[in-house]
Amino acid sequence: ALIMDDLEQRTALLDFLKSNGILAVFHYLSLHKSPFYSSKHDGRILENCDRFSDTLIRLPFFYELSDEEIEFICNTISQYFDEK
Repeated sequence: ALIMDDLEQRTALLDFLKSNGILAVFHYLSLHKSPFYSSKHDGRILENCDRFSDTLIRLPFFYELSDEEIEFICNTISQYFDEK
Protein backbone atom coordinates (compact mmCIF):
# COMPACT_ATOMS: atom_id res chain seq x y z
CA ALA A 1 0.00 0.00 0.00
CA LEU A 2 0.99 3.61 -0.49
CA ILE A 3 -0.17 6.62 1.49
CA MET A 4 -0.48 9.83 -0.50
CA ASP A 5 -0.49 13.37 0.84
CA ASP A 6 -4.13 14.03 0.00
CA LEU A 7 -7.13 12.93 -2.05
CA GLU A 8 -6.01 14.93 -5.10
CA GLN A 9 -2.61 13.22 -5.19
CA ARG A 10 -4.20 9.80 -4.66
CA THR A 11 -6.60 10.37 -7.55
CA ALA A 12 -3.83 11.62 -9.85
CA LEU A 13 -1.58 8.65 -9.13
CA LEU A 14 -4.43 6.16 -9.58
CA ASP A 15 -5.25 7.75 -12.94
CA PHE A 16 -1.59 7.63 -13.99
CA LEU A 17 -1.25 3.99 -13.03
CA LYS A 18 -4.47 3.11 -14.83
CA SER A 19 -3.27 4.89 -17.99
CA ASN A 20 -0.22 2.60 -17.83
CA GLY A 21 -2.26 -0.58 -17.46
CA ILE A 22 -1.83 -0.93 -13.69
CA LEU A 23 -4.95 -1.53 -11.64
CA ALA A 24 -4.39 -0.03 -8.22
CA VAL A 25 -7.41 0.74 -6.05
CA PHE A 26 -8.59 2.36 -2.88
CA HIS A 27 -11.21 0.69 -0.78
CA TYR A 28 -10.56 1.73 2.79
CA LEU A 29 -13.63 3.22 4.42
CA SER A 30 -13.51 4.62 7.92
CA LEU A 31 -15.50 2.21 10.06
CA HIS A 32 -17.28 5.04 11.87
CA LYS A 33 -18.64 6.26 8.51
CA SER A 34 -19.72 2.85 7.25
CA PRO A 35 -23.41 2.05 7.01
CA PHE A 36 -22.96 -0.79 9.52
CA TYR A 37 -21.23 1.17 12.27
CA SER A 38 -22.23 4.81 11.82
CA SER A 39 -25.20 4.54 14.19
CA LYS A 40 -22.95 2.99 16.86
CA HIS A 41 -20.24 5.68 16.66
CA ASP A 42 -20.06 8.07 19.60
CA GLY A 43 -19.39 11.09 17.38
CA ARG A 44 -15.69 11.57 18.10
CA ILE A 45 -13.62 13.01 15.28
CA LEU A 46 -11.26 10.30 14.06
CA GLU A 47 -8.81 12.27 11.95
CA ASN A 48 -6.46 9.41 11.11
CA CYS A 49 -9.27 7.13 9.98
CA ASP A 50 -10.58 9.83 7.67
CA ARG A 51 -7.11 10.73 6.42
CA PHE A 52 -6.34 7.15 5.44
CA SER A 53 -9.68 6.72 3.71
CA ASP A 54 -8.70 9.66 1.46
CA THR A 55 -5.05 8.81 0.91
CA LEU A 56 -4.50 5.04 0.88
CA ILE A 57 -3.73 3.19 -2.37
CA ARG A 58 -3.64 -0.58 -2.57
CA LEU A 59 -1.16 -1.74 -5.18
CA PRO A 60 -1.59 -4.95 -7.17
CA PHE A 61 -0.76 -7.86 -4.90
CA PHE A 62 -1.31 -11.45 -5.88
CA TYR A 63 0.63 -14.68 -6.06
CA GLU A 64 1.10 -14.76 -9.83
CA LEU A 65 2.60 -11.26 -10.02
CA SER A 66 5.97 -11.70 -11.74
CA ASP A 67 9.20 -9.94 -10.82
CA GLU A 68 9.01 -8.09 -14.15
CA GLU A 69 5.50 -6.85 -13.36
CA ILE A 70 6.58 -5.71 -9.90
CA GLU A 71 9.50 -3.84 -11.43
CA PHE A 72 7.19 -2.23 -13.99
CA ILE A 73 4.81 -1.10 -11.24
CA CYS A 74 7.66 0.33 -9.17
CA ASN A 75 9.20 2.10 -12.16
CA THR A 76 5.85 3.56 -13.15
CA ILE A 77 5.31 4.94 -9.65
CA SER A 78 8.82 6.42 -9.71
CA GLN A 79 8.12 7.95 -13.10
CA TYR A 80 4.97 9.61 -11.74
CA PHE A 81 6.88 11.25 -8.90
CA ASP A 82 9.85 12.17 -11.09
CA GLU A 83 7.50 14.10 -13.38
CA LYS A 84 5.98 16.07 -10.47
